[in-house]
Amino acid sequence: MPVVLVVQVVLVVAAAALAVPAVLARRDATRTRRRLARARTASGEVVAVTEGAGGVVPTVRYFVGGERLEGVPRTPRPGARYLVSQPVDVRYDPQDPAWMTVEAVPGDARPPRAPRARASAAVAAVLLAAALLLQLLR
Repeated sequence: MPVVLVVQVVLVVAAAALAVPAVLARRDATRTRRRLARARTASGEVVAVTEGAGGVVPTVRYFVGGERLEGVPRTPRPGARYLVSQPVDVRYDPQDPAWMTVEAVPGDARPPRAPRARASAAVAAVLLAAALLLQLLR
């Protein structure tokens, strides 16, 4: 097997390995945008606070249609501070009320940005371009 072909295969495999997480992050962000677009608002209360990898994570109790729900926000705000018994505004998906996020002010809930996913996609594109260039130079 010629060396150039091996290099091309390695470039394509590396590009695929970088592209898959980028595509998954994009899909998750799109789903979150759709959920937030149809979200309804409810009043909630912080019932517990735990330290997570990204900072403080609240557990929130809220009511939808008389049903008591409790959970962790799906799009936590980085750097936010929460206290037990603190009232919060909850945005929940009416199709799946267990999915919710917390807003400090209306419109605050946003899909998480994935800067690493964008960088991975850019690197994958460069690797694919390099593999294509090697093919053209053969």
